[in-house]
Amino acid sequence: MPEQVPPERVLAIAAAARIPLARASAARVADAVSPAVTRFAAAQVDCSFETEPASFVAVQRRKRAP
Repeated sequence: MPEQVPPERVLAIAAAARIPLARASAARVADAVSPAVTRFAAAQVDCSFETEPASFVAVQRRKRAP
């Protein structure tokens, strides 16, 4: 994980969320979140998600049908 979040990354995330963001604002956001991102990466927090296979959902729906 880089020590600094680049403004380009902030702009890309804002664009994906369809939020208009000026380049100067993206630089300020990047400067503000960089310390937290660096600490979070150093903590090596496990953020794994448990997902259910699509077949499970299909079976559950079939059981509910009359």
